[in-house]
Amino acid sequence: MESNWKEKASKYYNDGLKISDIALLLEVSRQSVSAFLKSQPGFREEKERRKRENARKRRIYKTDKQRSYRAEQGISMQVSAETMKREHELAVLELSRERYH
Repeated sequence: MESNWKEKASKYYNDGLKISDIALLLEVSRQSVSAFLKSQPGFREEKERRKRENARKRRIYKTDKQRSYRAEQGISMQVSAETMKREHELAVLELSRERYH
């Protein structure tokens, strides 16, 4: 029984499931699944790969969110480093005015 859930946990993790989802499926504590997977070869590399992939997805999401926000505001300018810097400077001025005046 014990090795059975461990084999399934390894397979599920390699298929891309999260540790919490694996724990729910196998009805084993999340801590047990995590401890087991940490002892497996390649776990650290897979964890780092997932972390990089999630960071990439988060960047794409944030970029799309900013574009949709600008579209809602009717701002049709091209976003560049200069426009972002100017937008930041204006926000700083506004916030400092609210705080100190």
